[in-house]
Amino acid sequence: MTSPFFNPPVLTISMAPLLLFSLILLFPNPTTSSDSHISAIISTKGIDFVKDLLVNEAVKTITPLELPDIQKTAKIPLVGYVTMVASDLTLYELNVTSSSANLGDSGVEIVASGVTADMSMDWSYSYTVGWIKISDKGTASVKVEGMEVGLTMSMKSNNGSLELAVSDVSCSIEECVISLDGGASWLYQGFVNAFKNHIRSAVQKAIIQKVTDGSSKLNALLQKVPKAFSLDNISSLNLTLASDPVYSDATIEFNINGLFNSLSTKKKAYNVWRNNNLHKGAHLSSNGESKMVVVSIDEEVFNSALQVYFQAGFMNWLVNRVPIQSLLNTASWQYIVPQLYLMYPNDSMALNISLSSPPALIVTEEKLSSTLYTDVIVDVMDGNNIVPVACIHVEVGASGNLTMSGNSITGEMRIDDFALALKWSNVGDLYMPLAEGIFRVLLNDILVPITNILLEPGIPLPAVQGFSLQDPYIYTSNSALFFSSDIAFSNSMSNLWHTLRNVL
Repeated sequence: MTSPFFNPPVLTISMAPLLLFSLILLFPNPTTSSDSHISAIISTKGIDFVKDLLVNEAVKTITPLELPDIQKTAKIPLVGYVTMVASDLTLYELNVTSSSANLGDSGVEIVASGVTADMSMDWSYSYTVGWIKISDKGTASVKVEGMEVGLTMSMKSNNGSLELAVSDVSCSIEECVISLDGGASWLYQGFVNAFKNHIRSAVQKAIIQKVTDGSSKLNALLQKVPKAFSLDNISSLNLTLASDPVYSDATIEFNINGLFNSLSTKKKAYNVWRNNNLHKGAHLSSNGESKMVVVSIDEEVFNSALQVYFQAGFMNWLVNRVPIQSLLNTASWQYIVPQLYLMYPNDSMALNISLSSPPALIVTEEKLSSTLYTDVIVDVMDGNNIVPVACIHVEVGASGNLTMSGNSITGEMRIDDFALALKWSNVGDLYMPLAEGIFRVLLNDILVPITNILLEPGIPLPAVQGFSLQDPYIYTSNSALFFSSDIAFSNSMSNLWHTLRNVL
């Protein structure tokens, strides 16, 4: 017998909820809660990468730099009082020879040293001899050498957002060389004597102000980073910081507060027990030791997601078409449930599968595993009627492993064991050994291969526009998953900041 109920428009099983669980099992997404459930650790290598980005951006935002005009009146021997003006002072090029980033107890010091700057300007002078006014003008170039710019800043959690506070900005200059085009020798020396220190001071003041302003803009961008991210209309991730960043001699650690939350209740959907020793000794271990960033994700993150989607009713499956379609016909069940075949001969069947409780993911060094507690209601199509005839409780032990394929996370799911128990029946008892045979085929020969085929292409790791991941690596430890990677810059910095401003 046939019915539209048994002819879905797409291939086999209603796969969306199944894939949801499989993806959470094998391809976790970063998140956390009031204790930290995600830790992002930036190594010295990563800090240097960020430092280089900030220094390059600072150079681009500082240049061109226009300085205020300078006017001085000086007494020149044999000439008298001369009024000199330096105008249109523009610092148009800035070159950084080297830079460093040093971690302290509560902040980071970034120092750019060996900095040189090229400037252009106009000059003019005037003086009076008797009733005759004498004046001249021209252009000049200025070479600033031996500049060192320092920025000391701290980061802390402010109501769950990352706040950047600048404690010190400094700028020192060793030499300022002025070269006038034209002009008498007496003018050159007088001009240099009059303006050298003023130009040096103006450059220092302007550089300090630019760096301070840039730091304020960066902090403003950080304040706009959302504290929660909605994945869909069901759940969101809590992205607030759980504590202030933790500094060491070689790393900065950010502890993120962000379990999966249900959007329908806007409340935390999962209460967790926090193992405070979870991450000890695991910060930059294994193959992630030399990477720029290492992210650890507690298993509680995934369990909170599973509970949210369970409560939202997303862990139900309707299996009405399978590659071996004869399995879903009462003729295949006549020896398992003889009365079923007598009452409904050669009728189509469907398996209405639902989890009786949210699965709990367990992460170990060897694998990710979970036990699924499901109730399978056997439906029979009797004409146009859907008739529930039996309910079988099925406990399935599933596990999987993660691997990297390029910049995508892939893996393989498998069934470790399963057990059946009859909950109720309207068609008499089931012969469980034969029922186990059918379920073994459904699980191992149909469900697992289809799931792994869908998972095989992998899920690309999320990346910020302008950046790319280099040699990412993923591994598991007891109760946590770890991801490490280097990061490469693949776009112009101006495009990056433009993107960030638009996004935030």
